[in-house]
Amino acid sequence: MSDSFLTTNKINAQKAAYAAVLKLKPEPTSVVDYQSRGHVVIIGETVTLGRLGDLPENLSREVIHYQGLSPNDEIKIEGALGCFKIQVASQQIKADLVVDLLPESILTMELQPPGYLAVTPEDLNASKIKSELSHLVGTFEKPRFFNYDESICAHGRSGKIGCTRCIDACPAEAITSLINKVKVDPYRCQGGGICTTVCPSGAITYAYPKPQDLLNHIRTLILTYRGVGNEAPEIVFVTEDEEERVKQLLPSALLVTVEEIASVGPEIWLSGLAWGARNIRLFALDGIPQKSENALDLHIQMIRRVLTAMSFPDTAICMITDPNELITSSSMPEIMPSTHAVLTQKRQAFFMALDYLATQSDKVKPVALLPVGSIFGEASVDQTGCTLCMACASACPGNALQDGNDSPRLSFVEANCLQCGICTSTCPENAITISPRLL
Repeated sequence: MSDSFLTTNKINAQKAAYAAVLKLKPEPTSVVDYQSRGHVVIIGETVTLGRLGDLPENLSREVIHYQGLSPNDEIKIEGALGCFKIQVASQQIKADLVVDLLPESILTMELQPPGYLAVTPEDLNASKIKSELSHLVGTFEKPRFFNYDESICAHGRSGKIGCTRCIDACPAEAITSLINKVKVDPYRCQGGGICTTVCPSGAITYAYPKPQDLLNHIRTLILTYRGVGNEAPEIVFVTEDEEERVKQLLPSALLVTVEEIASVGPEIWLSGLAWGARNIRLFALDGIPQKSENALDLHIQMIRRVLTAMSFPDTAICMITDPNELITSSSMPEIMPSTHAVLTQKRQAFFMALDYLATQSDKVKPVALLPVGSIFGEASVDQTGCTLCMACASACPGNALQDGNDSPRLSFVEANCLQCGICTSTCPENAITISPRLL
C-alpha cells in the first residue's frame, strides 16, 4: 500500500469525521450578563494616582488613597464587572470597575475577576489602562459555564466538611463553601472547567458544551473516522487559540476544540480510548493556570495507573505543554472498538469505558493503587471499634456505605466511594479510614 494512498485515506477519513459532527445539534447553554456604567474605583499611592491622570469622559472615578489608610484597615474586594463591593474599614464602596495600582495586588488569585485591573506602579501604562476601562462600559455577556446539582455534591453533610476538590482547584476562586454544599459565582467563573474534572460525583458539570454533547461529538468523530479510514485516529483536545499550531504539528489528528482543556476529564479520555482512539492528547502549549495544571496532572497520573493495570501504555493519555513531549507519548494497541451509547452520568460513563477496555486486555491486575487525592478508593472499618451506629451510612453522599436494613450489618460498595472523607469525620469512634485505589 503506497504512502500516497495512506495520506489520501487519512484525509478522507478526517473530512468525513468533521462533516459528521457538523450534523450534531448540541444543546446551548444560558448566558451571564454584566452591566457596567463605568464607575471606577482606583486604589493606589498618591504618586501613582497622579501618573494615571484623568479618565475618559464615559468614566466616573472614586479614589482610595492607600497612604491614608490605617495599618489595620484591610481592603476587601468582592464581585466582578458591574457589581464590585470594596470594603475599607467600616465603609463599603460599590463600583463597576476596579483599578489596583498597588505594588502587590489585593486580589491574588490566578484568574482575577472581569473588570479588575491590577497594575504595579513599575508597569503602569496610563493610556493603555484608560483604553481598557473605556471598552468595559456597557452590557456584556458570556456563557454560563457550569451546572451544579447539590443533591449529589460530596462537599458536606450535617455540618461535616468532606470533598473540597473544586474549591481547591479553581484558579478564579469562584467557588466557596456553604458547609453542606458549595456556591459557584457565575460572574467570577471564567470557564476554566477544572472543577468539573476533579468533581468525584458529577455534581458540577461543564455546560459549554454539556457532557453528553462532548461525548457524542467524540464518539461520532472516532466511529466515523474508523469507518472510512479503517484505522484508529489520534484525538487532540485544543483551545481555539492553539488550533493552527496543532494542525501543523499533527495534520492527520482529529481536533476537538474546547473552551479550556482542563474541562475534559477521565470519563471522556477513557471513553475515547474505548471507542477506538489511538491516543488522547490535551494540548496546553500556551499554558494553563498552575492550580488547574496540578489538578489535571493528578487525574492524568491516576488514569495512567489504571491503564498500566490493564497492560496498556500509560502515555496513551497525556498533556502536551511542549511539542517535544510528543516524542514520549505512545499509542494504544489495536482493539475492537466499542460502540456503546453515550452515558451522561460521570461515573457511569467512566465505568462503562473502563469495563470495556478491561475486556480488550489479555492481562488485567485486580487492583490499581492510585495517587492521594484520587476520586476512587476504599473505606476500611475497624470492626473492633465500630458500634454499628450507622452515622457513616446516613452521611455517605455516594451511598457507598449502606446499612443492613433489619440486620445489624454495614456494607460497602466500592464503586460508589467518592473518597470525600465525610465518613471518617462523621464516625464517632474514628473507626473508618479511606485509601485511593481502583478494583
